[in-house]
Amino acid sequence: MQRKPTHGLTRFFNVCCLLLAAASAASAAGWTTSGTKIISPTGAPFTIAGVNWYGFETRDNVAHGMWTKDYKTIVDQIRQHGYNTIRIPYSNAMWELNPVPNSNQLSACAECKGKRARDIMALIVNYAGASGLHVILDNHRSTAGNSAQENGLWYATGYTEQAWIRDWVSVQEWVHGVRQTLGAPDTVTVNYLASDGLPVVLGYDLRNEPHTPSRKAYLDGATWGTGDGISPATNPNPNPFAPACVASSTCHDWRLAAQRAGDTILGEALRRGWDYPLIFVEGTGMYPTAAGTAGSGPYDGYWWGGCLLGVNGNANNPGAPIVLNAGGNASGLGPAVNNQVVYSAHDYGPALYRQSWFNASTCYRSGCSASSLADVWKKFWAHLNLPGGVNPVGPGGTPYPWANTGHTGYSQAPVWVGEFGTGKADADVLSSGAGSQGQWFTAMINFIRSSQARTASNDSGLAVADLHWTYWALNTEDLYGLLGSNYAGLANTKKQYSFLCQIQSGPLALPQGTGSGQCGSTGPLPAP
Repeated sequence: MQRKPTHGLTRFFNVCCLLLAAASAASAAGWTTSGTKIISPTGAPFTIAGVNWYGFETRDNVAHGMWTKDYKTIVDQIRQHGYNTIRIPYSNAMWELNPVPNSNQLSACAECKGKRARDIMALIVNYAGASGLHVILDNHRSTAGNSAQENGLWYATGYTEQAWIRDWVSVQEWVHGVRQTLGAPDTVTVNYLASDGLPVVLGYDLRNEPHTPSRKAYLDGATWGTGDGISPATNPNPNPFAPACVASSTCHDWRLAAQRAGDTILGEALRRGWDYPLIFVEGTGMYPTAAGTAGSGPYDGYWWGGCLLGVNGNANNPGAPIVLNAGGNASGLGPAVNNQVVYSAHDYGPALYRQSWFNASTCYRSGCSASSLADVWKKFWAHLNLPGGVNPVGPGGTPYPWANTGHTGYSQAPVWVGEFGTGKADADVLSSGAGSQGQWFTAMINFIRSSQARTASNDSGLAVADLHWTYWALNTEDLYGLLGSNYAGLANTKKQYSFLCQIQSGPLALPQGTGSGQCGSTGPLPAP
């Protein structure tokens, strides 16, 4: 018996469902982006001006400093010094095991004693939100430890890509007040909204510093746009769930992995009727030059997580911008989601490693020498912030096929310097000559400041706008630590009152003035 009318109704029903899903995806509230800006749910621009507070990713499984100060005291200092956002790193091991941190890590936090790691993080997030601060959650590594994951990837032995994505879904549920049971059940519920009425958590930094480890081939680490078996020369934007390596957790194309995680997070948000979060995507550590190939190089190398050359690609390597969907699998993708991506770079000075551009000719302004810091930043990450700066090359130098992505093409994107920092001595913040740590830091602060208010003294020659940032790190024990001994006061007052305060923004930013605790009280920001 023929059932042609039923077939027609089925087609009509399917089309309606797709249209409704697409409409829902397009109208989801929450934090979004517009050009270089991050937009709050009220429609007002918001500039991330924050600090990193680490510890949950380490073997201590908890934010550091609570051996000497209660978490409320530490958060109060963050707010007191004018910051509006805290980037909180964590490990998959901490998230999945949810251990009870050693009591000696929590000597000054009576409320924390006996609690498990996720509950302590919930206390911090809730208090930050109640104080008018916002949070970015950062998947720093898989195993508990320091710095980036040793293999440079988003998975490790015992922690598959599938578990990484599952943990992100768990994190999103937790942020929305759904208590989790991984490892051990939560007892503290996260408050979704901050005191300003906006979601406390801005979004998710999908993975800290993807990179290729030293003495490894590029293809053995985190790549960008290589396709994982799907040739970028013929299909620069494949379904991210399609590569065969997904099932075995052996992929290397970070761009596609970020899309798989982002798509899954957004798909879950759409399914539950939740606001979409911002999806922060860091770069890699290297990328083949226009004369090179992914397999044999040569390559341009940069700081881990700071190389975003792959977004645009070059004459020999097709560009691969991040495009997101709400859900999907190897058979098909959910509705396209625009305006949720923030690109993130990490940047450091010669005290960490003397890169080739730190030399006797190092200068600030674009075109001032072959070692112009502005030009270095433009090459590796700041170009995405410039007008028309997102301009990916299609296969064989053809125009990038935005039409086959289902997304609205974008030519500019928000850029967040998720990590940058300097030491505690005056020489670490004040320029002491070409190629010095102080020169780099002074230049970086002026570069970010020029994106907010360009002047003759800070003009880099580049029209950057709305750069976002989080200083590394708050922690006293860090070489670059902001806070003074025992998490009290400041390690270097000039770093705070002459430099970092000058790039703060919003209602929590320090007021300008010469009085105690005011921005400028230790002198004006030096010109680069």
